[in-house]
This record gives sequence, structure tokens and C-alpha cells, in this order.
Amino acid sequence: MSALPLLAWTALCALQDLQQRRISNGLTLGGTALALLYLLVRGETLLGASPAEGFSAAGLALLLTLPGWWLGKLGAGDVKLLLGIALCSHPPFVLYCLIGAGAAYLAWALLSRPLWPALPTGLRTLLQQVAPEHVRRYPFAPFLFAGSLLALFV
Repeated sequence: MSALPLLAWTALCALQDLQQRRISNGLTLGGTALALLYLLVRGETLLGASPAEGFSAAGLALLLTLPGWWLGKLGAGDVKLLLGIALCSHPPFVLYCLIGAGAAYLAWALLSRPLWPALPTGLRTLLQQVAPEHVRRYPFAPFLFAGSLLALFV
């Protein structure tokens, strides 16, 4: 199956997180519910994995994100977003997605100060939530989107 619906959904979540610093339950839970429904009806995940792989990926996603949520390092929307990504995919995709998200986060944290002045004003306005002055805690969904893109190419 095509990964386009998964990428479109994660892009919408990332955009909302960039604009509002939160992702609505309608978007996260709605996408996760659709992924689960697709899995149950079609007998495979959106990316063609078996139900066992999809549910294993969901367990892995929760195992890796719930501690971050409990510690206040991840938002509940990030946990629900990765759970939905997991139900669309398989365990290696979840791992690659998180590795890619972490790498993108680290790269942005290191490179945002020198790159920020060179960005066009319109792009700086869109990316205001990940401006260098917000270095304490960036919204994570945009980095999960980048990680999803990376996972598709791995």
C-alpha cells in the first residue's frame, strides 16, 4: 500500500504542533483509530505488515514513548502520533522513525542558531515554535515527520 496517507497525516500533525504547540485529539486519535480500523479490516498495516507486526510496533511505540511522557519530556500528542505511526507500519519502521526524529532534533538544535538568520521571513514565521530561543523544548511532531520520511527511505 502507499505511504502517502501516513505521510500526509504526520505532516498535518507536525504542522498543527508547529503552529499551536499541541496536536488535537481529533487528529491524533482519529488517525490512530483509522490505522487500527484499516489493520483490522484489511488484515495488514498500511505499509503491508502483518497484524502481529503492527501490534508489536504499537507495543514498542508505547514502550519507548510512555516513559518520556511520564517524565514530561514528550507530550501526549507525540505518544498518540507514534502509536498511530506504529499501527500503520512495523517495528523496524518505528525504530527508524524514532532514530530519524532524534537525529533531526539534534541537528536542528545544533544548526538552528547559525541557520535562523538566513531563513526567509515567511519560513521563520511558520517555524517560530522551533526558533533557537525556544531551545528548551521544541515540539516533537515535526521531528517525527522527518523521522517518518527517513524510515521510508531506509
